[in-house]
Amino acid sequence: MLFKIKSLLFFIVLPVLSIAGEKAVKEADDYFTIQLPDSINSIRILQITDTHLGKDGFWKQDLTTFKRIKRLVEMYDPHLLALTGDILTGGKKDPHILSAFMINFFDSLKRPWLFVFGNHDPEGGFKRDSIAQFIDFSEWGVLGSHKTGVGNEIKYDYVVNLISKGNKPAWQIYAFDSGSEKEFKSIKDDQLDWYRKKSKETETKYAQIVPAISIFHIPLKQYQDLWNDGSIPKSGESREKVCFEQDDGRVYDAFVKVGNIKATFCGHDHYNNYWGTYKGGIILAYGYISGEATNWAWPTGGKLVQLSYKNQNIKIENVVPKFE
Repeated sequence: MLFKIKSLLFFIVLPVLSIAGEKAVKEADDYFTIQLPDSINSIRILQITDTHLGKDGFWKQDLTTFKRIKRLVEMYDPHLLALTGDILTGGKKDPHILSAFMINFFDSLKRPWLFVFGNHDPEGGFKRDSIAQFIDFSEWGVLGSHKTGVGNEIKYDYVVNLISKGNKPAWQIYAFDSGSEKEFKSIKDDQLDWYRKKSKETETKYAQIVPAISIFHIPLKQYQDLWNDGSIPKSGESREKVCFEQDDGRVYDAFVKVGNIKATFCGHDHYNNYWGTYKGGIILAYGYISGEATNWAWPTGGKLVQLSYKNQNIKIENVVPKFE
């Protein structure tokens, strides 16, 4: 299987952009480190979400999706990309070819890309484990996992340290698998136990709470509460109801109690792209739809996120590519 994958990646060649950073180093199955240049004062992250590659009859739209993402990378030169789910979609007739092409495209951008599962990614012939094997073969892709205390079940959650100007992480990213199957359409208690453990280990190791953001696919219940509260300032638009599936509010409460998460970024609802600071002090932000295959409301693009070193400020904006 690996020979077949390698052959596909070799023959699908895309233009290479300038290198913006170093590859992620895998410290453990659920723990990665990315070393960033010492010269920077903030970390630029481009969030890509809901591309829905492989939708039947939409191959032309997929090519346009790739073109637009590449242009965003050229314009904003992010240090890394955050892919927040539904990058692939159901109905994949040749899932191994599509997965290889997806990996080859994002690898061609020559910067780390972090992957979390959406509800559609495991459909169409390739489940989580198969997709994870492909991403593990990638040069730049990042997808971690850990075993839970219940039957050694694998959950695709992981932590990424973002390091510059020394050995301590300036920021961390907590990536969660928010699920897709029946009875698994939210971040569960065993995943929160893992998050609390990792956060405590970080605080103990560095003698401080390291600021962090979190990425996942399915929004939290508080995203709807945020939009409904007219007293809270918000940026962006809402054109559909928040589909928080089975989330009951406990994830946000855990983030507030631990105290390290400063912002969360999700996808799932294609025509919401707003963000604002909810009660408890955490920014709740939607991505900005990146896939032409499911677009109808506005030009596709991404979310540009900038994490400051000096004051832990977070700058967020919706961005679309511009062509000459």
